[in-house]
Amino acid sequence: MSTSMEQVARLLSEIPYIQANPGISVSEVAQVFGISKDTVKADVRVAIYCGLPGGYPSDLIDVDLDVMEDEEALYMNNPTPLGRPLRLSGAETASLQVALMAVRAVADDQVTETVDSLLAKIAGGLASAVDLRVSTGEESVREGLARAIRGAERVELTYDGHIRGTTTTPVVDATDIAVRDGVAYLTAYDVAGQGWRTYRLDRISSVRETGCSTVDHSGKPDPDSWSRSLAAAQTVRLHVTKEAAWITEYLPCLTWQAMPSGVTEVTLPVVDPVWLVRLLLALGPGVRQVDPDTSVVMAQDLARQALDVYTGLGVDEARLDGGTVIRR
Repeated sequence: MSTSMEQVARLLSEIPYIQANPGISVSEVAQVFGISKDTVKADVRVAIYCGLPGGYPSDLIDVDLDVMEDEEALYMNNPTPLGRPLRLSGAETASLQVALMAVRAVADDQVTETVDSLLAKIAGGLASAVDLRVSTGEESVREGLARAIRGAERVELTYDGHIRGTTTTPVVDATDIAVRDGVAYLTAYDVAGQGWRTYRLDRISSVRETGCSTVDHSGKPDPDSWSRSLAAAQTVRLHVTKEAAWITEYLPCLTWQAMPSGVTEVTLPVVDPVWLVRLLLALGPGVRQVDPDTSVVMAQDLARQALDVYTGLGVDEARLDGGTVIRR
């Protein structure tokens, strides 16, 4: 089943295609457009009522319905203005450019050549008005991962984990790279941890070949699994000042609302409490209230530990992650 808008979009491509290939079979048209034979026939029956204003026989598309039913062959004569295929609109062209540029940002040399050719055809020799920037990390890392995926080779990563502030060296079976919200992520199976993990490419500093081949692992997460994990996460409510309200534009906030007191009330899904602690330290005095406040105690303890270290060095203040300055 399809909507009338979907059928119109199909007809704008089907009509020129059938006209350019007189006698083409119904099954071939169905295969080309990825639809069923019944859908093709239904579209053709609608096409006979389409054409130019006026509604005279010479204005409407002429289809031999008897040949279509008896021989499953299509012959179509249509008005001249419908003689060329549907062209992309400006918005559609820009969307396709963005998608291709995102693919190019994480592709290897073989795919890049194809993508560049497609981008040149879309632009038609003109400079692109689209500028896409994707955080993909070092080129050597991308190339190493591409080779590993293409050759089914197990690799060791040097990964700088931002949330916990540690560097690890997981041995993984890499499967694919995807871009979400302008950031490239690697999906891989952690051999030691025996589970699927997602790694940001810009936090992988090196990729080392192990000389071993990958194996098949079941239970690979689908691309939308992160959204379901957020749905099941704990909800935390923050009151932030104007200087910290930027988090509503960069974090997956559930709700936000300006309060009469001048602060913004924000609700966030929190999967890892350590992530929230780091956020609180980064925002510093920009946070006025946290509910529940369990992470506040952890943030205060870390701030005191940082001050103790600085005090031992003869310094009375510390600059934490995000530029926040804490003093005794």
